[in-house]
Amino acid sequence: MVRPGDGDGDRDGSARWRWAAGLGAWWPRHRLAFAAVVGCATAADVFFGEGWNTFAPVLAWAMLLGLHYLLAQSLDVDDDRVERRTEDLRLRAYDQGHIDDIGGRHDLIIDAHHHLWDLDRNYHPWLCDDPPVEGRHGDYRAIRQSYLTEDFRRDWDGLRVVGSVYVEAEWDPSDPAGETAWAESVAEESGFPTVVVAQAWLGREDCEEVLVAQAAFGRVRGVREKPAVAAHPNDVAPHAPGSMSDPAWQKGYARLESYGFSFDLQAPFWHLPEARALAERFPGITIILDHCGLPNLRTPEGLAAWRKCMHTLAEAPNTAVKISGLGEPRLPRWTVRTHQDVVLETIDIFGVDRCMFGSNYPVDRLYAPYGTIMRGFQAMTSRFSLAERRNMFCENAIRWYRIDPESLAEPPSRRVEAVRRRTAGAPPA
Repeated sequence: MVRPGDGDGDRDGSARWRWAAGLGAWWPRHRLAFAAVVGCATAADVFFGEGWNTFAPVLAWAMLLGLHYLLAQSLDVDDDRVERRTEDLRLRAYDQGHIDDIGGRHDLIIDAHHHLWDLDRNYHPWLCDDPPVEGRHGDYRAIRQSYLTEDFRRDWDGLRVVGSVYVEAEWDPSDPAGETAWAESVAEESGFPTVVVAQAWLGREDCEEVLVAQAAFGRVRGVREKPAVAAHPNDVAPHAPGSMSDPAWQKGYARLESYGFSFDLQAPFWHLPEARALAERFPGITIILDHCGLPNLRTPEGLAAWRKCMHTLAEAPNTAVKISGLGEPRLPRWTVRTHQDVVLETIDIFGVDRCMFGSNYPVDRLYAPYGTIMRGFQAMTSRFSLAERRNMFCENAIRWYRIDPESLAEPPSRRVEAVRRRTAGAPPA
């Protein structure tokens, strides 16, 4: 996998090529020094010598060049290894709290995947029912409390979150539009969320009625439903009821295009070939994959299977991915090093123009503070260019979720105006 700052991964280690590769790497670093040596030798010969011997400085330069090159080869410094080791130490220091920022703290963020809930007023079965439900994240009791916009803002901890995508939070399935109405009212009062991914059950008979109701809300950009999935890769059954290959379910899915809705998909990676077939059959509907396709099998074999399925989905141009929700009960605590490979491989597979970052808060509060997660993502991507980071943390969400930039907490026009005023020496507005 090619990453920012890495070599091309295909260096020939034979002795025949080591010499040429070493010279190619050495020459750019030292050519100025030897130009100075040649210049000084030439000047000395002209002014102090007995005539200008043209070949003397060239010979001196060649001898010094050879001497320095032999010294460099004898040290045998592997620049790539030094760079990888430096990066590892840098991320280790971040994970252990010795440094609190790795070159990304001031980037603007649109949190592309989060939830809110008011358990005193609204009914979310998985959070309200007794006995407590145990799901993918195990015991949810630690988050069985209201989480509102003021809590969301408090968790940012200095991060510049300028917009957000609210994703349905398994509200009472008998009233999908009720959740959207509540989310819209919260947004009107507080400015967040910016847009909404609403609930819809695509295999139900009332699918059309629900989509009509959801389309009436101005912030709705798409829907999410968790289709029926197999618990293990070996148990995938084609055309299973409620699955992405179920014709009855696909009938509801096809209706999304007429409303201009995207589809947020949450399914384990072994169902991504089904998602690829769905994307090809309905090219007018965008599939946005949640949580990196749930790479919960972190063994070498499991990651190889995940990687293959991610490549399969990414080949469809009407797909994007959200890097979010990586916490798993079976994994070590949330750290940069725990999740870095999955994050960078996801970016490598989908490209910087089809990746977005989301906190999955407050669900991922089970694993780490908000700042640890979002600053961790910034640390993992610190080697990318500023433009690439801006795409992944902000601009891609604007494009894929069709967000009006002027609706953000810091709209681009306001930033441009602030820069113009500072340049002109005017006080801030």
